[in-house]
Amino acid sequence: MNTIRVVLADDHRLFRDGLKRLLEMEADIEVVGEAKDGYEAVAVVKQLQPHVLLFDVNMPRMDGVQVVKELHETCRNIKYVAITAFDDEDHLAALSSVGIDGYVLKASGLVELLSAVRSVTRGENYVDPKVAGKLLTSFHRRREERDLLVDLTPREREVLYWLSQGFSNAEIALKMVLSEKTVKNHVSHVLRKLELNDRTQAAVLAWKMGLAQRSADSICGGDVAP
Repeated sequence: MNTIRVVLADDHRLFRDGLKRLLEMEADIEVVGEAKDGYEAVAVVKQLQPHVLLFDVNMPRMDGVQVVKELHETCRNIKYVAITAFDDEDHLAALSSVGIDGYVLKASGLVELLSAVRSVTRGENYVDPKVAGKLLTSFHRRREERDLLVDLTPREREVLYWLSQGFSNAEIALKMVLSEKTVKNHVSHVLRKLELNDRTQAAVLAWKMGLAQRSADSICGGDVAP
């Protein structure tokens, strides 16, 4: 029997202790590390290379979405299971956009948690039955939003990408070797085509569409696929 090596990341010590005791009652699961915030989770996972990171979405210093995004760059074989009290569509969309493998509610039981850990280890995605319907709705909405990218030119998509990373027009101009005025025009075109009012709304939409989470190289190449 192969043992599933798990790292727990949650800022509540009592919750981590209880979860650890429950998991280690299973013969095929071993908790090899713990983390109390996002930065510590990244460090522990990089050091221990577990099979599964079981993490809370809202952690101090770096939230769950940022943790998964950071680790995807260097830890490609690790599976990610989010365990959270939130089941709203914004959380679901944000997590699905970075490619988590499992989603479990804190209100669910041990059966769901164990199913999630074992399923993702087998290479299967797991969604808590309580949120499966909402997640499906979120996927459909994100697909419709991604279709909006088709209306943008490659330059406009690249401007939207850098905008979503927090860059100013001047900084985007340096990145893209354009004049600041040209970048400003591109931003105006993006807002008009996406029917948005300001840069903040554009950045939020870019994150919801999954554009902001992608590599700069893929965006600069003009690829629209998610």
